[in-house]
Amino acid sequence: MKIILILFGLFSTGYCKVEFSDRARNFSIELLYYTAEETNWHTVISPFGVWSLLTAVTLGATGSSRDQLVRTLILPKKKENIINGYQSLTSAVLKSEAGAVELKNRNYLFGDSDFLIKSDFIKDIRNKFKAILTKLNFKPKETAAKLANEVIKKKGVAVSNVLQPDDFENSRMILTNVITFKGFWQSPFNASLTNVAPFYDENNNQIGEVNMMNQEGSFSYSSFENIEGSVLELPYGVDEINKYSFLAILPYKGVKVSSVYKKLSKVNLKDVMLKLQTDNDLYGTTEVVVNLPRFKISTNVILNRPLNKMGLVDIFDPSSANFNAITNSEIFVSSIVHKADIEVTETGTIASASTSSQFSDRMMPVNFNANRPFIYLILEKSTNTVIFSGIYSKPSKF
Repeated sequence: MKIILILFGLFSTGYCKVEFSDRARNFSIELLYYTAEETNWHTVISPFGVWSLLTAVTLGATGSSRDQLVRTLILPKKKENIINGYQSLTSAVLKSEAGAVELKNRNYLFGDSDFLIKSDFIKDIRNKFKAILTKLNFKPKETAAKLANEVIKKKGVAVSNVLQPDDFENSRMILTNVITFKGFWQSPFNASLTNVAPFYDENNNQIGEVNMMNQEGSFSYSSFENIEGSVLELPYGVDEINKYSFLAILPYKGVKVSSVYKKLSKVNLKDVMLKLQTDNDLYGTTEVVVNLPRFKISTNVILNRPLNKMGLVDIFDPSSANFNAITNSEIFVSSIVHKADIEVTETGTIASASTSSQFSDRMMPVNFNANRPFIYLILEKSTNTVIFSGIYSKPSKF
C-alpha cells in the first residue's frame, strides 16, 4: 500500500536556535539545485514547505527509512529535539507582520476510512505539527479529492484544487503541506515605468522579452566574488522591521546560473547575508538602479528523484520502506508531489522617502539589471530560512 505526500506553495507579491535553522537552510539550498536540474533551471519551490512535511514524516519512520530522513533533512537524532526545534523554527518563521506580509503554513493528513493509524503518531502530528486530520472514503477518488480540497480550503488555507483524483488511486494515506506567502514591497515599483525589454541567455543571446520593472533606490547590495555574482536584497513589509526579504542573485556576465549555484551550495547563505550587513554597516545602503522582470512561474514536479540524489531512497521502495510508527500495514511513499506558484509584480506598500535618498550623493548608482538568468530566494531573516526559492531563465511577458 502506498502513501502520497503532496505539497502546495503559493506566493504573490521570535527566537530560534541558529543551529536548527541551519538544518532547514542547508536542505533548502541542496533541494533547489536538484529540482532545478529536473526543471531545466526555470522553477519555483518552497523548500520550507517540503522540509516541514518531511520532518513530520520522520516521526512515523523507523529503521533505515528514518536514518535516511534524518541525514537528508539534517535533523537531530532524538525525537524530542526534532519536535522542539521544529516548533521553535516554525514559530519564528511564521510570525509575520500584520498587513505587510501574510504567511500561512498548514499540514493535513487524510486517511482512508478503513486504514488504521497508530494513536501515538496521530497525537504527535496533530499536537506537535498542528496537522489537520481527516478520515475519508478514498473511493470513488473523484469524491475523495473534492472533499479533501474542501477541508484544505475551509480549515486553514484558501487554495483550490491542491489534490487531484489520481492522488487517491491505490493510496491509503495522504500527507499534504500547503504554504502561502503574500508580501508587499517595502519600496514598490512604479507600474508606469514598467517597459518591454529584451532578455538574454547565459551566452548573451536574446531569447525573448519581458515586462521589466524599474526603480532607483537605496538597497542592500554587494558584489560577491566567491560566488561570481551580485546580490540584491529587496525587503518586504513595514519600514525598518525588514523581517522578510526577496534576495536576487545575478551571475556575472558570462557565468552560468548552475556555476553560481554550485558555489552557493559551498558558501554558507549566512555568509552572504553577513556580507550584505557588513557592507551596510561600513558604507550604508547602496543607490541601485533595479531592473527586475515581472514574472509568474508555476511548477508541478515529482520530488522523488531530487530527494533520491540527496540520499532519500528507502521510503520510496515498497520492499525497504519502514513506517512502523505510523501503522502495522506495509506502506511506502509512491511520490512526493510539489506544486508551487510565484508572482512577482510592482505591488507594494508606500516606501519611506528617507530610505531612497539617504545616500544619493555617495556614489553613482549601481545598475542591477536582471535581464539574464538569475536565482531568487525569499527569506525569513531572523533565522535565514528559505521559504521560497527558484531560478528565472525562460522569459515571458507577464
